Amino acid sequence: MAGSVSTLGVGSGIDLQGILDKLKAADQVPITNIKTRQLQYKDQLAEFETVNTKLLAVKTQALDLSLDTTFLSRQVSSSEESVLTATVSSGASVGISTITVTRMAKQNSWQSSGVASADTVVASGAGSFAYTVAGVQSSVTVSASTTLQQLSDAINDDADNPGVTASVMDDGTGTVTAFHLVLVANDTGEANAVTIGTNGTSLTFTEVQGLAESLDAAVTINGITYQRATNTISDIISGVTLSLEATGASTLKVTNDTVSVQEKIVAMIEAYNEAAQEIADNSKYDQDTKVAGSLSGISSFRTMTSQLKQTLLTSIVGLGGAYDNLADLGLTFNRDGTASLDETVLATALADNPEDVQLLLVGDATAGIDGVATLLNEQLRDITKASRGVIANEKDRVDQTIQRLDDQIESMTVRLDNKYDLLAKQFVQLDTLMSNFQKQGDFLTAQIASLTASKN
Repeated sequence: MAGSVSTLGVGSGIDLQGILDKLKAADQVPITNIKTRQLQYKDQLAEFETVNTKLLAVKTQALDLSLDTTFLSRQVSSSEESVLTATVSSGASVGISTITVTRMAKQNSWQSSGVASADTVVASGAGSFAYTVAGVQSSVTVSASTTLQQLSDAINDDADNPGVTASVMDDGTGTVTAFHLVLVANDTGEANAVTIGTNGTSLTFTEVQGLAESLDAAVTINGITYQRATNTISDIISGVTLSLEATGASTLKVTNDTVSVQEKIVAMIEAYNEAAQEIADNSKYDQDTKVAGSLSGISSFRTMTSQLKQTLLTSIVGLGGAYDNLADLGLTFNRDGTASLDETVLATALADNPEDVQLLLVGDATAGIDGVATLLNEQLRDITKASRGVIANEKDRVDQTIQRLDDQIESMTVRLDNKYDLLAKQFVQLDTLMSNFQKQGDFLTAQIASLTASKN
């Protein structure tokens, strides 16, 4: 510490260092008080960040609800999922379709004549086995030693295989004709049917699946029959992909996804409540402890919550829909400033008039009218934006105050150090002077004692 001298007071016998330290501690109190104020301002900065984060959560929900695309979400249901299931994309037309699946799409299959085992030779000499799928032909070579299993492997290993899988099948009869070569198209539909061309083997082939009926799926939708090569159909009902499971009938319903919209509205109100409660809790002054919250006395935050509340309750004029404000959707405010939402009222509104709920939240761009969510998003953008936003301005103000206090602390500390450096030197001189006085006193006392002894 400036002014500290380890031997100070030794000469005089007085605790001059202790006196110096106590004087400096007393002069240090104003600096300590300033540092305490500085910590309070730093607590404010941390609370500003907390509030800003919670308000950004509200803004995220409001932004989502201000977009038309949010309300394009759809749900799809099938009355008989054992017959068909479906998926739906955003923006698909809402409606009901009656669907009958009369035929499932199948894979074309062929079976060869039988031989005694998988190792039976099926060719008498050099040649080839050619096959075609979807108009693409390929072939594999055979020789006098080619077995049934080797022919199957050659087809599967064929680099140019256009889409067929071969396998050796044991029909379980235990006869000399129990083993067969089976060819199955990889994909369903007539377009992917297999045809056999050059056959340099001793095997004969019979079409099994596809011989008696078409390989294409047949489905009747609202009285119109369609055929498709696969059981996954996405080009009949716009925005809907059908997955056929079995023959039969089902009713398909495409509806607005009101559940996800309701969840977003509830989430927005919950996020608002968290932000409003955070501001309220930190704006209080505790009369018992005499401790003020970190936002106490900052009027901009009280004004902020009041304005957000007004926006949530504002009535939008000129929309022409069934709802003018969020109170019509079940929103109320409690005495503590938080909001409550009657989800039963909201669910009914979304079920009865989903377009009007959308209109209230998004607004009418053609008429130049902003909805509640749009207004709330814009208001929160002004509050939370990083440059010149309401919270950003408060942060700048407090940052400047902290910097001024830093400068003040530095200036006061320099003056105090200088003062006590000088005072320490003066105390050293005092200690030296008093030490000399003490020595002179001791000398005189000794002289007087000596004279007295001589006289006696």
